[in-house]
Amino acid sequence: MSEILERQGVGVCGGEYGKQLGQGLFEFRLRHGAEKIAAMFTSRMPDARDKEEILLRVYSQAYGHKIVLLLAGDDKLASPSKKRENEEIVLARRRLAEFKSERRRPRKGRKAARLQYVT
Repeated sequence: MSEILERQGVGVCGGEYGKQLGQGLFEFRLRHGAEKIAAMFTSRMPDARDKEEILLRVYSQAYGHKIVLLLAGDDKLASPSKKRENEEIVLARRRLAEFKSERRRPRKGRKAARLQYVT
């Protein structure tokens, strides 16, 4: 994921690896094997980890021209259910709303709150 984001930045949201979900939310999709992704985006030699199959969905939003907010994610190989996917999308939308709410609050006289998410 980092190799693709480093090369494509926020453009990832509108390309082969992105799908618009509406209201500013995008699905960042990884569906190639790690070996293929490493070959496409790096010059390093593949190792044993690169043989693993990858099928991830990361729900995100492009923020400005250089930042992609990663809001939630789903390992489709580990939990392929549509219910799980929908739960992660709902979670991503809630986190995006919280982020936007924090950005709108005046910061005068107080430290800005920093949102941290652990999944």
